[in-house]
Amino acid sequence: MKKFDDKTSQAILRELRQNARISWQDLGRAVHLSGQAAAERVRQMQEAGVFGGYTLRESRARHFIGITMQHTRFDEFERWLCNNPNVESIDKTSGDICYTVVYIAETPEELERFLNDLLRHGSYRLNSSIRRVK
Repeated sequence: MKKFDDKTSQAILRELRQNARISWQDLGRAVHLSGQAAAERVRQMQEAGVFGGYTLRESRARHFIGITMQHTRFDEFERWLCNNPNVESIDKTSGDICYTVVYIAETPEELERFLNDLLRHGSYRLNSSIRRVK
């Protein structure tokens, strides 16, 4: 399996970090490849697992919720979380909490509704983002 640790691959990653929506032609120009060759290299890098996709950075506030379960119906709880469109990520964790959830809410009322529903499953600790540093 190809490692993709050459200068061209590193340059492609650097360009995509700066602008994931760059055109293939502009990407190729920046890394000294044709647009078609740049697109093919990106496809190969994705297939090799070098990166798995692109990330959208939103300006909406994120809320980091540490959850301690009150029951052991983990599958039911995870399905409930996965069906909520405002849940950005779910991590099953070790330590003093069972899960860490990143929740994005448009309004304080929306967050409050989610937290009230969450109480059916366990207790929580809430930390909210005030500013994204990077």
